[in-house]
Amino acid sequence: MRDTLNKSLEILIWISTGFLVLISCYSGAMIIRYGGLIPGSETWAIIGGFLTIIFGVTTSFVFAGLCFQVMDIRNFTKHMAMGIKRLQK
Repeated sequence: MRDTLNKSLEILIWISTGFLVLISCYSGAMIIRYGGLIPGSETWAIIGGFLTIIFGVTTSFVFAGLCFQVMDIRNFTKHMAMGIKRLQK
């Protein structure tokens, strides 16, 4: 069970990243779409919508990068510990 979870972590990270990208794009589109309903706020709605999309996508990929870094650190630590055990025997 543990090996299956470790192998599926990459897929889960990409699924969550894709979901976060979709949510940020949808949120930005809704801000652009409905932000213009208030007179005089069309420009700010467009700017806010695009910033929501840009920051949301950037945050999603930063999250994925951090998760992959943690996975690499875990993998490196595991292999180093196994190597030290072999040297001590």
